[in-house]
Amino acid sequence: MRAKTPLRNRWKAVVAALIGGGTMSLSLPAAGIRCPWNLDTLYATPSWGYSSSADEPDLQELHYDSLSFKGEKVQVFAYYGVPAGPAPAGGWPAVVCVHGGGGTAFAEWVRRWNQQGYAAISMDLEGHLPVRENPADPKSPRIPTAHPGPERVGVFNDFAEPIEEQWYYHAVAQVVLAHSLIRSFLEVNAAKTGITGISWGGTLTSTVMGLDNRFKFAIPVYGCGYLPDSDGHQGETIQPGRHSEVVWENYDGSAYFTNVTSPTLWVNGTNDMHFPMPSTQASAQAVAGAATLRFALEMPHGHGPGWKPEEIYAFADSVVKGSDPLVAFGQLRRQGSMAAVGVTTARSLSGANLLYTTETGPWPKRKWESKPAEIFGDQLRTEIPVGAVAFFFSATDDRGLMTSSAFMMIEEKLP
Repeated sequence: MRAKTPLRNRWKAVVAALIGGGTMSLSLPAAGIRCPWNLDTLYATPSWGYSSSADEPDLQELHYDSLSFKGEKVQVFAYYGVPAGPAPAGGWPAVVCVHGGGGTAFAEWVRRWNQQGYAAISMDLEGHLPVRENPADPKSPRIPTAHPGPERVGVFNDFAEPIEEQWYYHAVAQVVLAHSLIRSFLEVNAAKTGITGISWGGTLTSTVMGLDNRFKFAIPVYGCGYLPDSDGHQGETIQPGRHSEVVWENYDGSAYFTNVTSPTLWVNGTNDMHFPMPSTQASAQAVAGAATLRFALEMPHGHGPGWKPEEIYAFADSVVKGSDPLVAFGQLRRQGSMAAVGVTTARSLSGANLLYTTETGPWPKRKWESKPAEIFGDQLRTEIPVGAVAFFFSATDDRGLMTSSAFMMIEEKLP
């Protein structure tokens, strides 16, 4: 075993309980959810060990066992980190970070959550190390782990393979197992865990949060459910027939949204090419728990932009730390050319806007514009611009944190 770092010293009790392939389980009954996975198996703590393949200061490099692939052992690489200083009574709240396409285990993502007071785990879901064959070339292939599982094949393009050999099946399992692992660490509060994912990771988050009822919050970024019917890249690629049937029946978050009772935050932009606004909104409206929307004007797509919004961390704090929640919106209303919506906030508002589009056609290509809205106590009001076909409100509180209402369609352009 490698020489222990200060971080490893803080895990002495964890090592004593779990090193050497321990399988202590903190699982809850998973019966009642119809799905392709054996959730009782995934809820058990996986065997795990230390890794020295991609050292990062102040973080722990781990590998943990996942479901076998074509009869071969699979091990997942992950970074794990905790905030500086002693753990609070009951342990640190924790978050599982799920990367998107082209991503890997991200040390920076773990550190961001550590700085916010959370333990965090970020794993590679395609059998890679977060190290490229040629570190000087950002397009160089990543080095595979000793026991890799499947890699993603386009947009569910391995749908004709046996389900146990499809990438998304394994990715879901690896995310749930990462949650089981982080919950097992003695310095983590297993009753205060959440999940967030970006792009493909957001799609996985949308699925996993309906399968794993141990999460207390979920934050999908870009990715969502209802993808086969969408007019973005995902929907255009998922072809009718068995391709879409496999996605609808097994993978799309909509198959499991009714199981989601914990609060969710849905983060997206007005023009995301992969995940259009209607899919995000339908997902937020389908979950059983409280859902908050954050539609940002022309939000860029990527891992950096996806973990940057401060609303993500404030939302998590509001759920597991009891801090002030983000601004919540009531039912959007329209009377003629006037629009209004009620808001609930524990803070004062610093501003509000109406965002609208006058364009039709594919959602990712529509141009959105913004105009100030008036704040009247707990109401936002403004006139809808001529020609608008869809609109929604956004509001920013005195912390600079922004959330959105649902959007409303107008059947005919306003005269």
